[in-house]
Amino acid sequence: MIRDTLFRFFLLLLTAAAGLAAAGCGGTSPAGPPAETHHDHEGEDEPLHLTPEAMRANGVRVEAARPQDLDSAVAYPGRVTFDTERMAHVSVPVSGRVAEVRARLGDSVARGDVLLVVDSVALGQAQSEYLQRRTQVQSARTALEVSRTAAERAERLLAEKGISVGEYQRRDGDRRKAEADLQAAEAVERAAADQLRLWGMAPTDIERLARTARIEPAYAVRAPIAGQVVERHATLGEVVGPEREAVFLLADIRTLWVLADVPESEIQHFRTGQAATITAPALGGATVDGTVTFIPPAVDPATRTVPVRLEVGGGGLPLKAGMFVEVRFTPAGGSASRLAVPADAVQSVDNQPAVFLELAGEPGAFRPRFIQPGPATGGLVPIAAGLQTGDRVVVAGAFVLKAQYEKALMEGKTCSGH
Repeated sequence: MIRDTLFRFFLLLLTAAAGLAAAGCGGTSPAGPPAETHHDHEGEDEPLHLTPEAMRANGVRVEAARPQDLDSAVAYPGRVTFDTERMAHVSVPVSGRVAEVRARLGDSVARGDVLLVVDSVALGQAQSEYLQRRTQVQSARTALEVSRTAAERAERLLAEKGISVGEYQRRDGDRRKAEADLQAAEAVERAAADQLRLWGMAPTDIERLARTARIEPAYAVRAPIAGQVVERHATLGEVVGPEREAVFLLADIRTLWVLADVPESEIQHFRTGQAATITAPALGGATVDGTVTFIPPAVDPATRTVPVRLEVGGGGLPLKAGMFVEVRFTPAGGSASRLAVPADAVQSVDNQPAVFLELAGEPGAFRPRFIQPGPATGGLVPIAAGLQTGDRVVVAGAFVLKAQYEKALMEGKTCSGH
């Protein structure tokens, strides 16, 4: 921010100087037109000069360019999410009124723990329906036993010529009908039991209902997994039912996911099992190790990135779902030594990247040198072309020379008509 303030201050000075220069150029020249000063081409313009006092006052520092160890790790933005394979949306399959809330936000629950108790008229009706169907099955079974006994007796009498064939066929038909009635009643009973199971009644609860014939309309909503309650959408006395998507959200936070947004042009460098480190302001400078577990087969059409998924340990760490993080991947080979300069040394001159060099044998004299930089890493910018080892580069305060260069350029254009 300080550098930007100084740069704006120099621009104001440039504007004022340009106004004075324009006034001077517009007046009568005692010796013909002024000479043009070219600053468009490196090596043809006059060097920029700073006194030792000005260099100290503006923090201008010069160092010889040299190869430096660069961290070859590449960083991508990412975000933390819950492990969706270890989550559960808990809903209430029956309509009713909340009678008891046993789980609060942040509670850790075990599988099978009761989260919520609902008083449900619909559940009571379903239990009553089941009991009626059981009674019908028992009646159908009794009717079958009677008709079967009659059919067997008719078969013996027919063998002894005690009854007619028609009478035997009638009794046998009654037996067959009783068997069909029993099968139908048992099917309806099973459907009623299935409905109770679908609404969450355990087999032991259904057995107890059948044994005691006691209707219990209180429905217990249980945790399907072990985890932490991260959302709750039910309060005491509220009416809930199957139309609600979920009343609880449970998540096993022992593991979390980190989704790193990798550009599609770079995704070929990644593979499952690859290690990475995650940093975030909440970690206070510490890092968390992660491993790539999944690379999606599709590119996000909006961002043209692939959300590479990493798995990290969540228990005891300050990482929270929804956090933004930085994910650093280190390719094979680790760090490398390359010619590099500090990032502050690189300035935009004539819309091109450049550094300012101190001329050999002329302390305090500088010229811009256009370069071909690589991607910055660790505060250093590798130089692919335009610089050699030993060149004396302005590594701090380069924006001061940029302002002086642009001032000189503006004065030259104003007075020469460019």
